[in-house]
Amino acid sequence: MARRLTVPWPTGPRTVFFDDVASRDTLSRAVADGRIRRLAPRLYSSDLSTDPAEIVVANRWPILGRLLPGAVIVDRSAARDGGVTEGCITVAAETHRKSIGLPGMEIRIRPGAPLAEPVDDPPWANGLRMSSPARIVVDNLAVTRGRAGQVARTLSLAELEDWLAGKAISWGPERMARLRDQAVLLADAMGHPDRAETIDRLFARLGGDEPARPTSGQLLVAYTSGRAWDERRLELFNRLAQEVTSYENPDVPGWLPAGTDTEALPFFESYFSNYIEGTVFSVSEARRIVDTQQPPADRPADGHDILGTYRCVADTVGRKSVASDADGFLGLLRERHRMILGGRPEMTPGEWKQKNNQVGAFVFVKPQLVEGTLRQGFELAGMVPAGFRRALFMMFLVAEVHPFTDGNGRVARVMMNAELSAVDAARIIVPAVYRNEYIGCLRRTSTTQATDVAALMRVMSFAWRWTAAMPWHDRGATDGQLEATNALRDPDDAAFGAIKLRLP
Repeated sequence: MARRLTVPWPTGPRTVFFDDVASRDTLSRAVADGRIRRLAPRLYSSDLSTDPAEIVVANRWPILGRLLPGAVIVDRSAARDGGVTEGCITVAAETHRKSIGLPGMEIRIRPGAPLAEPVDDPPWANGLRMSSPARIVVDNLAVTRGRAGQVARTLSLAELEDWLAGKAISWGPERMARLRDQAVLLADAMGHPDRAETIDRLFARLGGDEPARPTSGQLLVAYTSGRAWDERRLELFNRLAQEVTSYENPDVPGWLPAGTDTEALPFFESYFSNYIEGTVFSVSEARRIVDTQQPPADRPADGHDILGTYRCVADTVGRKSVASDADGFLGLLRERHRMILGGRPEMTPGEWKQKNNQVGAFVFVKPQLVEGTLRQGFELAGMVPAGFRRALFMMFLVAEVHPFTDGNGRVARVMMNAELSAVDAARIIVPAVYRNEYIGCLRRTSTTQATDVAALMRVMSFAWRWTAAMPWHDRGATDGQLEATNALRDPDDAAFGAIKLRLP
């Protein structure tokens, strides 16, 4: 068996190493043989396929730690958690160099050193330091301008206001009060006592004690008016809107016609929508609840959920309504939730949640950010073509925000089907056997760094085709197809037995 050649450098994807791992001759031969490549003076990689800029940015901490030991991430870069903005990252270090150019990243260097008092700069990766929040405030009050088309070294005042608003959303008033005190103290210690007044006014605007400037940051204005949003979710929604719009697959229909609107369709829409949320009745029990309009005495809350959802989706006029502006969207959302949970006043139907809700370790949007995030999300929905694609976006928007104490999944699917009904398209029902696929595609879209729009489109378009093909106009045929397509099978039992939803 041939011996495998070992080399003194890392060989994994997107890895880097410096010229001290081997002799100059060894490195030169490896470059000439095409086994490694030189990214910059003294910097190499064995990854021959990835864009050099991507490799450098991914390894910026070991590179910075080697080139500028003990440097501090400062200014705009510190406010962006060390992110590379328009190809630039700024550090403070004791060196005569003013910049270092690398593929995909220019290191801007200004004089400076880590602070030990009165506020420490905390340790960062590879022996570097990160500016403390107080230093970020003080440093970014310096007025700088971008040159040669580059972004300015420091944040604009509006950007700094938005950075502070983001911290206020996450930290709360007590920690923000400490940040203000630390920033004032640090401004004086760093030789910038003139910035203390500006810091006081910044925090006064943040607390609503001073009106926002005409050019204040959007997030600060939204925060002080009670309409702040979840920035991470907004980035997710923006990405989803773009990808849902551009996604192309011949298996995803452009439009499917709505069938005859009979009692069977809204009944099973209500039945399965509640099943997804764990409200499980037999079909006959659920029919009895709808026919008598009375919840069972032993399960009144669950019975009210069936009734409320049915009344919402059986409304032939109301279920088609879609909004033309954010106020209308919020109004429809709250009204539909009020109808679905109308029999459960303890769940405050139609009112935004007052406490965080979560599933396992996954936390939904904070209560104080619900309305602002929904408003911003609705504006993004305008980018998405009407019909199936916008329906999915709206469903995901509501489900991801989770604006109510309970009933979020049900109202999200009602909002989805309203978008389809508005263009006279078939609605989407997610049958019991398909629950795991449905929940799975939502999680993959929500938790993956790159939105998995393919899974969302694939799963939901199959459910759409199933719904459109069902003979809802004929009760007997409907019951037969529910059995034939495995629609009523328990999802966990079906997964164990490799049983899938079939098209009629």
